[in-house]
Amino acid sequence: MVSEEPATASPLFLLDRTVVTPHLGASTKEAQDKAGVAVAEMVRLALRGEFVPYAVNVSAGGEVVEVVRPFLPLSEKLGALLTGLAAAPIHSFDAGYYGSLAEHDTRVLTLAALKGLLTGVVHEPVSFVNAPMIARERGLAVSETRSRETTDYVNLLVFRAETEAGAVTVAGTLVGRTSGERLVRVFDFDVDMAPARYMAFFTYEDRPGVIGSVGTLLGGAGINIASMEVGRTAAGGLALMGLTVDSPIPPDILSGIERGVGTETARFLELPD
Repeated sequence: MVSEEPATASPLFLLDRTVVTPHLGASTKEAQDKAGVAVAEMVRLALRGEFVPYAVNVSAGGEVVEVVRPFLPLSEKLGALLTGLAAAPIHSFDAGYYGSLAEHDTRVLTLAALKGLLTGVVHEPVSFVNAPMIARERGLAVSETRSRETTDYVNLLVFRAETEAGAVTVAGTLVGRTSGERLVRVFDFDVDMAPARYMAFFTYEDRPGVIGSVGTLLGGAGINIASMEVGRTAAGGLALMGLTVDSPIPPDILSGIERGVGTETARFLELPD
């Protein structure tokens, strides 16, 4: 031990197999440059409202593994879908992760889902940091379900919300080389559609003419349908129509479709970009 730094007369200097460094041996110019770049990247993520790895006040792990990271935007959109589809305030939320995704830390995906679920129903901005606190303040019970087993998809997210008006379920996954987002379940109906900024969902009695009527009513209002997906439990039973459109559907047009077609459920949603 030496009483003063830097040491200039230590007997360690006389040893051939000794490497001597300053007190902070890792504090090189290259290390400082790398630290500066990392800090700038973290600030950029925070300003964009994205997840910031290693933030001390985020209730999730540090670096997000590459298997999990691509699912962050989808999780937030599925959370927003739940809120938009629910007919009453949500009092419990379960985030289910199935397939190989279940082998990893998925807490950050649940944070993203809460961010999407709560944004738009509270006055303050919702972030990865304050989402759990806001959920607790609203009495929202949050849980996770994970299972390695899945039948149709390599990885599957199944989000379920309980409300006084009943349960709402949505599910999604990523497909293809580009990890394209797919919505694969709404309520109890299987679908296959890419989420979009503007979406509408209708449930109705399956019968001829409904699809044409909806298209006519939207066309008359100058609203272009970008895509349409229909799911049903059985011919003549309850059916679901999912639409992506190029512009918002005004409340009066939505009400007109509800009356004209006789829908049981009519919802228009605007998802986060």
